[in-house]
Amino acid sequence: PLDSNLHIINDTYIRPPPGVDQNLTIFIGISTIYEKIEVRECIRKLYTHNNDALARYLGVKKSPVTIRFILGLPNDEYKDKLEEESKIYGDIVILNITENMDKGKTFEYFKWLAKHRKDNYLAKIDDDAFIHLIHYYRDLQDLPRKRAYYGSVYFGNDLGYHATYSYMGGAGFTLSYDLVIDIAGSDWVSLNVIGYEDILVGDWICHVAKEKKYFVHYVGFSNWRSIRQNPFHDFNVDLDLHLPVEAILIHQIKGVERWNAMKDVYFEYEEGLPMLRFIQNSTTNGLVTKREIIPKCWEKEQIWNQTLRYTYKNWFYEAWGFKEGKWYEYYGPVDNIENTG
Repeated sequence: PLDSNLHIINDTYIRPPPGVDQNLTIFIGISTIYEKIEVRECIRKLYTHNNDALARYLGVKKSPVTIRFILGLPNDEYKDKLEEESKIYGDIVILNITENMDKGKTFEYFKWLAKHRKDNYLAKIDDDAFIHLIHYYRDLQDLPRKRAYYGSVYFGNDLGYHATYSYMGGAGFTLSYDLVIDIAGSDWVSLNVIGYEDILVGDWICHVAKEKKYFVHYVGFSNWRSIRQNPFHDFNVDLDLHLPVEAILIHQIKGVERWNAMKDVYFEYEEGLPMLRFIQNSTTNGLVTKREIIPKCWEKEQIWNQTLRYTYKNWFYEAWGFKEGKWYEYYGPVDNIENTG
């Protein structure tokens, strides 16, 4: 028998899951380059089924998630091919910038988003990363609709890049609409667009938050089941790897061979009953809907069962949390914070 939390009978979702906001809209831009024609074809097939499954899960006709490929200006060799691909599929966005990764493409993408999109959340992912849309959509339900910054959190100088603020890993991150608008409209940001894009986005958010004098909700991927099966998973070498059923983002899917392997794994779960194995396994022991984020620079005992207040360069922060996986949240950067409460 199917788990009662699945809300499906014979591949048809008979009602939306309780507590799920069906009006939540998300735009996902997949950053890619023009040469990867075959990779884009694999990704399209995967997300077509993924989006259809999300629509059935929500009990709606059309998925609230829009997916597009984001590219810079193509060279002469690929210009005609890319135009033809765009005419066929209608899912290509060409930014007004020479193709690059860390020389302004992400900021140009944010400017395009500010002009053309009004979704609740706006995301950027790499073309070697896959987002499991049902888990992703469920995970965004608890996020604030404003000033939200979501992804795989790196705290300050975790990776040795001398960052003094937290940021989300570049494989995939999500921002609320208002944050993108503020970043795209910032003169300071427009002059600081060269460097590792994921670290830069964290820097941009710190700057606009200080400039606008507001808090930002930094929220990491939920941990659905266990430490061993984290929601962020690298798909590295073994093409027969059993992927964690609760994975939200799967990374390191390099090349057509790995995308085809990923497609085979995914379609094994999708044929007939989209997402059935993923959802059933994830809900067997009760669906975990709250996050527990423990910044590495804080001791656990500091945050349990109390509210903390912090100051840092004239900023004001709050953090709260409880044991056993209950809600924990923090605002702003975490390095060099002085506990004043």
